[in-house]
Amino acid sequence: MKTDLNDQELVTYSRQIAFDDIDYEGQLKLRNASAAIVGMGGLGSLIALKLAAMGIGRLRLIDRDVVARSDLHRQLLYDADQVGLPKVAAAVNNLDRLNPDVELEPVPESLNSQNAERLLKGVDVVLDGLDGPEGRYRLNRACQNLGIPWIFGAAIQASGNVSTIIPGKTICLECFLSGLKDDELPKCAVVGVHPSVLGIVTSLQVYEAVSLLVGHEPELMNKLLYIDLKDMEFHKIEFDPQQDCPVCGQSPTEEPESLDDKLFDEACAKDGRRTFLYTPSGNLDLDLECIAGGLQGAGYTIRQQSPQGITAARGEDYLLSVLKSGIIIIQSSPRVEIDPKQPAEEFCGALLAWAQGKGPLPILP
Repeated sequence: MKTDLNDQELVTYSRQIAFDDIDYEGQLKLRNASAAIVGMGGLGSLIALKLAAMGIGRLRLIDRDVVARSDLHRQLLYDADQVGLPKVAAAVNNLDRLNPDVELEPVPESLNSQNAERLLKGVDVVLDGLDGPEGRYRLNRACQNLGIPWIFGAAIQASGNVSTIIPGKTICLECFLSGLKDDELPKCAVVGVHPSVLGIVTSLQVYEAVSLLVGHEPELMNKLLYIDLKDMEFHKIEFDPQQDCPVCGQSPTEEPESLDDKLFDEACAKDGRRTFLYTPSGNLDLDLECIAGGLQGAGYTIRQQSPQGITAARGEDYLLSVLKSGIIIIQSSPRVEIDPKQPAEEFCGALLAWAQGKGPLPILP
């Protein structure tokens, strides 16, 4: 643990130290603090930039995706040369160049019911960079069990929401936003999102997180801030504790709604390609060098490679990304004449079996 700021830190963070709400002691607390960001897309990538620049001590980056060209207009942490890299790999590279003071921990995994507590344990605060309610419910429940505060944030089109949730002190997410399903809500890939609302939401998330870390009471405890840029309106909604909440209530009347972890699913299209995602229940810790060599021997072209994952192409029809944790992403071109969903699912299972020495290397049709 740091007991003083060195001369370089005094220069780097001088504008924050001059700010009364942070000052020297607050900056020292930040340098000793840790945070996890769950999801490194439109929200998480901007949160990471701000927290790293502010000099947080340790930053855990959790994400299951790779960079796509359609991300770049809003996910300003990444660049065109990094398309196909795991987002956590691209993030570590760019954040380390931005501020080498910060310890970066890339985690190329998908947060699910089985691993949520393991992924979040040991940090001071969690920031929400997810894009659907079911993932947020898993995050909410894990943080409740671990007693870790977290900052909820969401955005779509030109509107957004922010709230600060502290287990034992405030309502939880499912007190005021329960029962939603991912499949029932609009997606940014379909209805769009303005980058400006992401900047506002993430700035508020970081402000609330930093307030917590330096010892101030966050403004958005037991409150939801709703942002509507179309009408340029901001509304703060206050909530009372829900004693019957199945997740955090003192007198719950029912069990929390069960959440299914899907091993294989179709995700939002990337760069005009149908996209399929295979997520194993645990971290498989794959040998990526072995997988890259096998794919090259089978005629694939390696487009990106890092310690967290690889992306390879098979002609113009398929892009294949394999993360070290065992997550597989398959993107199929519109030129593929067959429905690729079932072959993609079968390929994922066979590829992981091959990677573990249990069968031949499969070939995409």
